[in-house]
Amino acid sequence: MGSDGRVCDWNPAAEQIFGRSRADALGKELAELVIPGALRDAHRNALRRYLETGEASILDRRVELSAQHSDGSEFPIELTVSRIPAADPPLFVGFVRDIQERGVAQAENVRLQQRMVFLAQAGLTLDSSLEFDDTLHRLVDLVVPELADIAVVDVLEETGAIRTAVASAADPEAARAVEQMRRDHPLELEGPHPVAEVLRSGRPSLQAAMTSGFQRTIAAAPEHYELMRRLRYRSAIVVPLRAHHHVLGTLSLLSTRDDEPYQESDMALAADLARRAALAIDNARMFETTRDLARMLQASLLPRELPTIPGVRITGRYRAAAQGQEVGGDFYDVFAFGDGLWGISIGDVCGKGPEAAALTAFARYTLRALAHADAARVLRDLNESALRPPPLAPEQLLTVLFAVASVDEDALAVEIASAGHPAPLVRRADGAVEHVPVAGPLIGLMDAPGYRGVRVALAPGDALLLYTDGLTDARAPDEILDDRALVELVARSAGLTGEALTAFLEGSATRGEDPRDDIALLAIERLSA
Repeated sequence: MGSDGRVCDWNPAAEQIFGRSRADALGKELAELVIPGALRDAHRNALRRYLETGEASILDRRVELSAQHSDGSEFPIELTVSRIPAADPPLFVGFVRDIQERGVAQAENVRLQQRMVFLAQAGLTLDSSLEFDDTLHRLVDLVVPELADIAVVDVLEETGAIRTAVASAADPEAARAVEQMRRDHPLELEGPHPVAEVLRSGRPSLQAAMTSGFQRTIAAAPEHYELMRRLRYRSAIVVPLRAHHHVLGTLSLLSTRDDEPYQESDMALAADLARRAALAIDNARMFETTRDLARMLQASLLPRELPTIPGVRITGRYRAAAQGQEVGGDFYDVFAFGDGLWGISIGDVCGKGPEAAALTAFARYTLRALAHADAARVLRDLNESALRPPPLAPEQLLTVLFAVASVDEDALAVEIASAGHPAPLVRRADGAVEHVPVAGPLIGLMDAPGYRGVRVALAPGDALLLYTDGLTDARAPDEILDDRALVELVARSAGLTGEALTAFLEGSATRGEDPRDDIALLAIERLSA
C-alpha cells in the first residue's frame, strides 16, 4: 500500500482471502476494498497521523480485526503491517491471515471490537456539531449503510406531535420519499406504529419480520403501506432517543434484505448508539434555544428601523460573534429630538450575557433621555448616571460615541463626542478618507471626566462611518486592523453606498470567517441633490 492509501500490489493469497482479482484491486483505496464501513475513518485517520507525526498505532504489531469480502460479508483476520525500509514516500506491506477457523466465539469477539470502534467513532462525529438539524443528519448518515438500509429520526415535539426530522438511505430518493410520507401522513402518538409505541413506553422495539399484514396494521395511510412494500421493508429496530430521563424522539433502522433480519445484538448496538446520540441532540437543541433567545434579546437592543433624515441615507448593520449563544454588548441607535436635531449613538459594553444586555439597554435608552445639542454634555450626564448605585454589572464600563446631527442646505452638520470609543472615519466624495479626532475616557471609569465635541460637515457624497472594535478585531489575534489598514479598507469602498458599503466593510474584515467579537456598523451618508 502506498502513502496515499491505495493498493500497489495484490498477491494470489489476497485474491483468495478477499475475493478480488489483482486487476480489480490495483490502484483502489485499500479502505474501500477490505475494511468494513464502520472502521474506515479510523484507518484513514491512523494513516494520516502516521504520515504527519510518525506516530504508529498498529505498525509491526499483530492485531485481529474484521475485514470485508468482495461480496460484502465480514470475517475475522489477523493482520501485521510493516513499512518497507528506505521507501520514500512510504510504502507498507500487510501480512494477512484468515482466522475464521478459530470459531464463532473468536469471530464474535472481533465483531464486538468492531462495534466498540463504531460507537467511539460515532460519538466523535455526533459531538463535533452543535447545530440541531446537522446533528440529526449526522446520526442517520452514520448508520447507513453500516447498520441499516434506511434510517429515520422522528422528533417528539412538546405538543405531543411527531415530526420526522430526517431520513437517510443508500438511495437518496427513498429517503426523500420517507420524509414526504411523514409530512403528508404524520404518525399519531397514540397509534400502533412502532415509533409511537417506543415514544410512549421508552423501550426499544425489534421487528425481526415485517409481514404484509403487520405493515398494513401500522400504516398511517394506504399510501404509507404502498411505500413500505415498494421499499421492501423486511426488518426493523426502533430505539428511543432519551436524554436526562426525557424521550426526545426515536431512531429507526430498517433492513430491506431477506436473508439478514435484525437480531437482539443489533438492537443492543442501536440502543447504545441512541444513548450517545440523544445527548448530542439534546446539547444541540439547548444550544440553539439559548442562541435563539440571545438573538431575540439582541434584536430588542437595536432599533427596529432607522428614522429618515432629509437628504441623508442611514444604514445600520450588526453581526454577532461566532459563538452567538450570549447577548453581546454592541449597540447603535438613531433618533430625532428637539427641533431638527437627530441623535446618533454607537457603543460597546464590556462583557456578554444578561448583565451586558442590561447595561446596553441602560446606555441606549438613557442616551435618548439625556439627548441634548451638546454631545459632550450628553456623555458627561451618561457617565454620572452609570456611576450611581446600584450597579447593573460588576464592571459597569462601556465605550460610547454620541453625535448630534442637523441638516442645512449645503451639508449635514455633525457634532461628535467619544467616551473611549474608536474614532469614526469620514469618506469624502472624492474618495479621500480621514479620521475624526475625538477621544475621551470610558463611561463608568471615573468621576467628572472631560469630554470634547468635534464638528464635522458632510457635503453631498460624503459618508460618516461609525463602528465598534469588533470590526478591527474580527480576525484577532491572527490579524488586527490598525488605523492605516482601516483607512485603506474604507478607501477601497469608494463608490459603494448603503447596504453594499456596510456589507463590504464587514466582509473584508471577516474574510468570510465568523468574527471573534460582535460587529456594529453605522453609515451616515449625505446624498447628492
